[in-house]
Amino acid sequence: MKILLIILLLSPLFLNGKNNESLLLEKINAQESRIDSIIDEFNKENDNLNKELSDLKDKYEFQSKVNELTINSISNQLTAASYNLTIFGILFGLAAIGVGVYITFVERKIIKISEKNVLLLSKSQAIKKEVESINKLIQDDIYGLFLKIKREETLHILNRLLKVPKDISNLLDELLSRDLEKEDYNILKKAYLQLDNSEKTKAYTEKYELVFFQQFLDLILKDEDIGEKLIPTYPRGIRCCFDNDILKSTKDFIKVIINLGIDKKEKEINSYFSGLSNSSFKDSKEIYKIFFDGLLTRENQFTFYNIISNNDSTKVGKNNFGTLLKVSYEKVEDLTVTEKAILEEITEA
Repeated sequence: MKILLIILLLSPLFLNGKNNESLLLEKINAQESRIDSIIDEFNKENDNLNKELSDLKDKYEFQSKVNELTINSISNQLTAASYNLTIFGILFGLAAIGVGVYITFVERKIIKISEKNVLLLSKSQAIKKEVESINKLIQDDIYGLFLKIKREETLHILNRLLKVPKDISNLLDELLSRDLEKEDYNILKKAYLQLDNSEKTKAYTEKYELVFFQQFLDLILKDEDIGEKLIPTYPRGIRCCFDNDILKSTKDFIKVIINLGIDKKEKEINSYFSGLSNSSFKDSKEIYKIFFDGLLTRENQFTFYNIISNNDSTKVGKNNFGTLLKVSYEKVEDLTVTEKAILEEITEA
């Protein structure tokens, strides 16, 4: 490159000729010095460029490493962010499920509370109506309220006997003094059947039998379970009756045996008349009149008389009923032979 520059600088000299050798040498030296200076500057510039190039290369390598580290860092951050988002998504999903379950639980609880409130409101309204009804009953029908309270007390007594049948000893008077309902019979019967037939329980069963006779004679006549067993208890039941009790029992008795057929109830009729003949009611005209009228027809009345036994235990009752029969039919002209024979028998007695 140095030689090329010298040639380029000297070329004009060769074109114009040689003027002066010394001048030429001076110019050549000057040019050499200048060229050396240029070369030095070029070398310096080249060194500077090389240095800058080296610096740029170092900076580039450094920047590349920095960029690589940055990219790796960003990649790691993105990976971490993705992982965190995944974890957050899972946690958010679980939280959403938990919130959903909690909301469902709260909703159901609110619904239950609402339903309970509606029920309580209904009960409150029912209680209010009952209170108003009781208040009105107190104001308008104090006796009706008394009967209602008495009825509740009766049910309490009957349910008590179901649990403790032997408590009849303490509750007998209460039951005999009350007007029991037809449905009470089954409760009393269940309590009665819980007792066996031993001597130890006899005192208790007799008390139940007394209640059956005075309160439910019509039902025990129809009862196939215990009706037959209770037939011998009629006389004791009659002896324990008050006036109103015997009248009620007699009405119930005659009504049922007419419906069932008097010819099928011979045992019951004789047991009843045995008790009547040996009681303080043996001469009660009202009782025999109930029998007579309750039989409804002349045929039934004469048949009934024949069914009554002629033994000593029933004699008084049969004679009193016979007297009523005679008074009613002795002047009737169209009597049958059997009826006339019965009237003659009554007269002789």
